[in-house]
Amino acid sequence: MTNNTQFKTLVNDWLNQKKPMITPSTHANFTLIAENHLIPQFSKRKIGSITERDIQNYIFYLHSEGRLDNTGGLTVKTIRDIILVLRLSMEYAYKERAIPLLNWDLIEYPKELDIRKVVSLSKDQEQELIQCIYLDLNRKTAGILIALFTGVRIGELCGLQMKDISLTDKTININKTVQRIYDKKKGSSYLHIGPPKTKTSARIIPVPSLLMNIVKKFYTDNPNHYFLTGKMKPSEPRTYRQFFARFLKRNNLEKVKFHEIRHTFAVRAIEIPEFDIKSLSEILGHKNVSFTLNVYGSANLRQKIKCMNLLNDLL
Repeated sequence: MTNNTQFKTLVNDWLNQKKPMITPSTHANFTLIAENHLIPQFSKRKIGSITERDIQNYIFYLHSEGRLDNTGGLTVKTIRDIILVLRLSMEYAYKERAIPLLNWDLIEYPKELDIRKVVSLSKDQEQELIQCIYLDLNRKTAGILIALFTGVRIGELCGLQMKDISLTDKTININKTVQRIYDKKKGSSYLHIGPPKTKTSARIIPVPSLLMNIVKKFYTDNPNHYFLTGKMKPSEPRTYRQFFARFLKRNNLEKVKFHEIRHTFAVRAIEIPEFDIKSLSEILGHKNVSFTLNVYGSANLRQKIKCMNLLNDLL
């Protein structure tokens, strides 16, 4: 590799070198970014000719008209994800002594104007959902309850097996996730069962005793059975999302995304004074407490009102 190497060659070499060191889903995501965004932009450019100014101009382009469907610009988060792949591949070229190190501190991103709000169910909506589950209780609807009272992600729920459930300790062991991964180069997808999202995502979650009584109803003696199916084959996240959407529609409940069930668990936990943020962070599988606070710290208006009303005693 030299400074005259074309960018397309560099990024493909880097992806091949990186493959054994990252999860299949991360590799697939990096490949999609390279194929959809970076290669069309920099394909035949010599890597030694790519400057900080080129990257900055590319960021401006992505923000104004970077969507693949030609309907406008991308969010700052998506732009950062794209530039991360560019940066990692260019730093690989630097380590191979093909190019000088770029000064990434010079790169700036547009301000994110839209504040992302955590969407969760209200207490009334949550109670309605729970009542509908009780009226149609089966292993799939029990899965919704598990998510609602433990905050597990949908892939983690799909990967939950009987051997991960301790009826004695009343815990579930989150040690895998189910994902369908699209292989851009092959033009096909495959089901992958592997470790959870991050190291901290692998965790043991205590289960409320009333919920464990429901879990027991659908527990089988085969340790390799998946909870949602009761069989050796797991449910796919896409399939389970479709089931969840149909369940909401059938019961005339407001349409919500399944991930908002996880948000609901976190918001309810924050509303309980005795539920400390450190425990919540570990149960959610977050990397640290500050991340949990950044995501959910501003989500609970009711708690803020309660806190501010404590000042009434001073008036």
